[in-house]
Amino acid sequence: MVKKIYISSLILFLFYVSCFKEKPTQYDGALSIKLFVEFEGKLLTSIPVSLKTYDYNVATFTDTTDSSGMVIFEDLPWAYYRVNVKSEVIVPSPVDTTLMDTLLVIYTDYIEIGNENTIIDTLHAIASGAEPGLKINELYTVGPVNGGSIHYFSDQFFELYNSSDDTVYLDGMIFCRIYHMLDWISSIFQFPGEPLMGREYPVPPDSFVVVALDAYDHRTVIPESIDLSNADWEFRNSMDYADFDNPDVPNLDNLEVGCHLDFGIGLTMDVILIADGSDTDYPGGIDIETVIDCVEYASFAHHIKDIEPELDRGFGGVGLSKYSGLSLERIAPGFDTNNSTLDFEIIPHPTPGYQHE
Repeated sequence: MVKKIYISSLILFLFYVSCFKEKPTQYDGALSIKLFVEFEGKLLTSIPVSLKTYDYNVATFTDTTDSSGMVIFEDLPWAYYRVNVKSEVIVPSPVDTTLMDTLLVIYTDYIEIGNENTIIDTLHAIASGAEPGLKINELYTVGPVNGGSIHYFSDQFFELYNSSDDTVYLDGMIFCRIYHMLDWISSIFQFPGEPLMGREYPVPPDSFVVVALDAYDHRTVIPESIDLSNADWEFRNSMDYADFDNPDVPNLDNLEVGCHLDFGIGLTMDVILIADGSDTDYPGGIDIETVIDCVEYASFAHHIKDIEPELDRGFGGVGLSKYSGLSLERIAPGFDTNNSTLDFEIIPHPTPGYQHE
């Protein structure tokens, strides 16, 4: 009998504790938050902004920036807030100012709450795709000095970099070469593993991954070239029995039916992207939502773009020349504004696996 009383009392106690853990729904509004939304130095109008707090059981607060690019939230409970912006904008193209680009801009962060009743802040939105994550950090495509005599460019490589705070996984991701816009894939290779769900091939935060055309010490052919025998990955077309294969380096394999070529790309002009691999139906193009990062490059300033501006608003590489040993790398590891004109610079020699000084 005593045990039954104890058990009943315990259940009643837990019931009351669970009630007390509920977050309050009533509050006295005491806080005002005034926010400006900016993108590329210009304040944005008619942009939805939302505030969410987990300190109260209240709905998300949402409003839209006015003609001055400002939104005001008043009579808010004193709490910590997460602010979110996600909206399409129409802005001048950085490549041709007579054209307009339609972009998705985003912003998310926590608002710092101090001792003042009014908070004023500017939200610096970025183009979608510029957020931290797996980035194409370096593209070495032009071939080595003195390679022109035998048209040698097998030392091409790409360097990836994880700019996020989380481990990302290469499982099932795809590398694509784009001929003209997303609906025209000219080459597609895939990492092994299951897209999105696989956890076999991790890339920790702040780490580099070198993907070589051929994981080989190319200095044995051209002394001015580079040693890629220790690359992390290698492109290998299993349909091309003559394609070099380093047995110590894992492969990305070709997905294109009937293709017997390696993943070589243009020496001084092309588009390269990585995608999560959930869409590999390449004859009809791939879903833009699956693209992780995309870089366009061209050696001449009057180049006409070959990829949608949502993926890369500009292009890097103006000044590259064939068989010069030059490389194209982000100005800082993972630096990304979704505009390769700003994000990349030409460096005097390739730096596989590390950032140039």
